[in-house]
Amino acid sequence: MKIIVNGKEAGTKEKGCALCGGTWGDYYEDIDGEKLFFCCDICALEFVNMANEIKKRTNWRKIDELIINGNYYTGRTCSAKNENKEYKFYVKFNDEGGVETFKELS
Repeated sequence: MKIIVNGKEAGTKEKGCALCGGTWGDYYEDIDGEKLFFCCDICALEFVNMANEIKKRTNWRKIDELIINGNYYTGRTCSAKNENKEYKFYVKFNDEGGVETFKELS
């Protein structure tokens, strides 16, 4: 999965956390058969919950590309792609890593 966080490629230790772009920490999670880097377990949980919400709403089995803009405090405006389809949304998480707000954008 190609992941862009605030304009920079992410998802590996060298490039940064797949959700926030941070380079500290050392946490990995298997997402769609791919080992992605996260700075902490909370970012990993938020990413998994976001990916599951995208799949539930789109009926996609996997996500090819995810573009994430924003942060924990303001929420994130995102675009997910699967083959030639695109799904735009806004997401904000609660303190436990759950999805607090999820809105489809046109």
